[in-house]
Amino acid sequence: MREDVLASIDSACEEFGVCIARRSTFPDDGIPTRQTLAEQGIETVVTLGGDGTINAVVSGLAGWDGAILPLPGGTQNLTPKRLHGDADVDAVFAAFASGKARRVRPGVLRSSKGIALAGLLVGPGTSWNAVREAMREGDAGTMLSAIGTAIEGTTGNPPVRIAQPEVGEQAGYPIVELIVEDGGIDIAAYHARNGADFLGQTWALLRQEFREGPHETYGPFDRIVIASTGDDPLDLLLDGEPAPGDAQETFTLEPCQVDLIATATEVA
Repeated sequence: MREDVLASIDSACEEFGVCIARRSTFPDDGIPTRQTLAEQGIETVVTLGGDGTINAVVSGLAGWDGAILPLPGGTQNLTPKRLHGDADVDAVFAAFASGKARRVRPGVLRSSKGIALAGLLVGPGTSWNAVREAMREGDAGTMLSAIGTAIEGTTGNPPVRIAQPEVGEQAGYPIVELIVEDGGIDIAAYHARNGADFLGQTWALLRQEFREGPHETYGPFDRIVIASTGDDPLDLLLDGEPAPGDAQETFTLEPCQVDLIATATEVA
């Protein structure tokens, strides 16, 4: 499947006269430096991967004067959807190659542990990320084990609270999602007050459809501080990639530090 997509991109490059100066595989080959790209005269880096891969490339090339074209090549593809809507790889690349795309610097979420372009989750409920990975690999045994670990982690570890601004339940939530909106950052705080809530939230987490679980929303805000209710380090998911946080983390909204190429009429 991936080989077919790459072959399709090669064909589009040939059709529109786009030169491929270099190919690399992440993470094996790493991310080319800004100096290397300048020396080779490369103006655009095209990424074909998941949200975590795109995040790594964007973070690694912060400050570069070129542009990055993220193509949907992962499971959720939240960042490509921000930039291209539901367009597939062929449609996105054809629009770029034919000059029908533009450079943008959308808002990204910043924490002390890195940025998130499309999704930032905080709390013990992020342990469900292991279930997602097991589902992706199709390993039933590993998935069942991961579900048990995720339930234990979600219910047995201290929840997180919204420390600033003072909104929501101070007793905390198993998982909090921060969402980039036009006016700032929205908060979706997911709870499990009773058995029905827990089952609903568990099913939503299992399918990675967090917003279908029982939750409350707040915002938009310019700055948000999330804290553990028990002085434990926060569990973070930055664009689907786990990262250990401090017991309290501050999150702000800032423009992306490198140009991204968008084909959609509007970019969130």
